[in-house]
Amino acid sequence: MSFLIQFFQQPQKTAAKSVQTLDHIEKKRRLIAHLIIFIYFLLIFEGAIRKWVLPNQGRIIYFIRDPFVLLSYFLAFRYSLWPRPNFVFLLGIILGGMGILLGLFQILFSEQSTLFVFYGLRNYFFYLPLPFLMERVITKEMLTKLGKWTLYLFFPMLPLCFFQVISPRSSPINQGFGNDPETTFANLGVYGDIQRASGTFSFVVGIALFIACGLAFFMAFWIKMPHKKPIDKILIPLSGIAIFLTLLISGSRLAFFSCGIVIIFSLLAGFQSGQVRNTIIFIFYLFLVSVVAAFFATTIFTPIVEAMITRWTGAAGYEGDFLEIKRISDDLLRFIENMDFIPFWGLGIGSGSNAFGVLGNELPIYAEDDWSRHIVDFGPFIGLLYLLYRLFLLFYIGFKCWSATRKLRDPLPLTLFGFLSPVLFNGQISGQGTINGFNWLFAGFCLVASNKISLLQKTPFQMDQKI
Repeated sequence: MSFLIQFFQQPQKTAAKSVQTLDHIEKKRRLIAHLIIFIYFLLIFEGAIRKWVLPNQGRIIYFIRDPFVLLSYFLAFRYSLWPRPNFVFLLGIILGGMGILLGLFQILFSEQSTLFVFYGLRNYFFYLPLPFLMERVITKEMLTKLGKWTLYLFFPMLPLCFFQVISPRSSPINQGFGNDPETTFANLGVYGDIQRASGTFSFVVGIALFIACGLAFFMAFWIKMPHKKPIDKILIPLSGIAIFLTLLISGSRLAFFSCGIVIIFSLLAGFQSGQVRNTIIFIFYLFLVSVVAAFFATTIFTPIVEAMITRWTGAAGYEGDFLEIKRISDDLLRFIENMDFIPFWGLGIGSGSNAFGVLGNELPIYAEDDWSRHIVDFGPFIGLLYLLYRLFLLFYIGFKCWSATRKLRDPLPLTLFGFLSPVLFNGQISGQGTINGFNWLFAGFCLVASNKISLLQKTPFQMDQKI
């Protein structure tokens, strides 16, 4: 009799233990996911901390995200939550190993500073594993909530940008509270007394990318209309207006260019996901918003818009065309010319970064675009390998987003890829910290949005099999 009682009780104990184990794993997963979300918000507010909170520690705060990224990696290893490396992840690991070996060679046998080699390796490879970890630990529900909070941040961001635009270049709202030139932030200006907005970022490129990623979230939410709460039905449309107004006064050609690409991909996503009716309705509302924007452009924001037109016209005359086609084509082909002047082992990892020039160093060749920077840092062979890996990763994420948008009838994957594509394709991810952060975080968000089954929707058996 006792044997029969133990026989029937054993499965119940095993099942209860399995549930407890899964609950424990779920808590660990959520801990790492929240840590990565915190890293995303640090990316947005890092510049504000450097400018207005701790201006004298700006160079240290530049690396404020890195300890939390390292902690998320450590916890993932400790809790065995790293995904099994797929072919794309493995290629990145192998490429990282080659970069480390080359960096050691440059330290030992060239004049490149050890500090710059480590800084360069950080820019190239430190964040590379993050998207694959994000795909494992962040759920679509978390991504949706994060997207909504991104949209709501435009309510304070719009007036902040407006006051930055109309304030003098030397005002604290633009240059920060630093006491000397090394701790203040320069504003490039638009034209005359009109400044470029930077928002909570340390440089204008940050607000340009933030506007574009906010537009990607807004387009996806608007097309699919996932507004279960009445407050969302009010705040999300209002956030869309705030995004367009922030774009209007930004003074950034990059912001307009990036938003144009996002809109194109969003319309494709609407039709690809089967949300044809909502997409057509959005086109109608887009026309109305354009009319409203034109009204503000000719009334309240007239000085700002006129300054932008003057600047863009002058830049177009200098660069040869209004759409920057010549400048873009030059950036895409310059690395071929530079290969003739670079030794096989490169000029030194990190020597093409913005920090290298800020500290008074000079390169013998021009390498502002990222493709040329890879050749300068790694040399022709490994530099081309890294460039090909970027393009391969772009194709891999793009294919997943395109397929997921169609199968899941969800525009979010493809709209987010519309933001990521120009950044990953030729953005300065190895030279500028904010661009680097946006690139790798949104590569992860694209992979999360492309997951066919949400982690919260999986059965205990599926979770156990994956883990």
